Amino acid sequence: MLSVDLTPMIDVVFQLIIFFMFTSQFGDLRRTEVDLPREQGEEETVQQQAAMIIDVTREGTYRFESQETSLLEVERIASAGVMNQSESTPFDVLIRPDRNAPVAHLDRLLLRLSNVGVQKWKLATVEPDGGAP
Repeated sequence: MLSVDLTPMIDVVFQLIIFFMFTSQFGDLRRTEVDLPREQGEEETVQQQAAMIIDVTREGTYRFESQETSLLEVERIASAGVMNQSESTPFDVLIRPDRNAPVAHLDRLLLRLSNVGVQKWKLATVEPDGGAP
């Protein structure tokens, strides 16, 4: 009688499950903790659709993939993204500003993004609390 040993296949399946569990957690670890503005927003998951996510910290610094980045570097990355965009996958940018960040830094960022051809960007917000001002 012919018998098939399934132990190696089961080992591989468990290793793949562990691999995907760990890699899915790393995407959340790269996100910078930002106190987002409290405003009514759209009901969609923009973060997963955006090609580029930029954080503006309370100190006015820019972060891309949790790494502090200069405005010139953000502009360079956005320019490369705009050049590689297509009709089916436009280059969308999500900006996550700290609600205490100086507005001048957000204005500079938006000006630089528009100069390199970014046509669509969204501002991340959180739902306001019922009684909070």
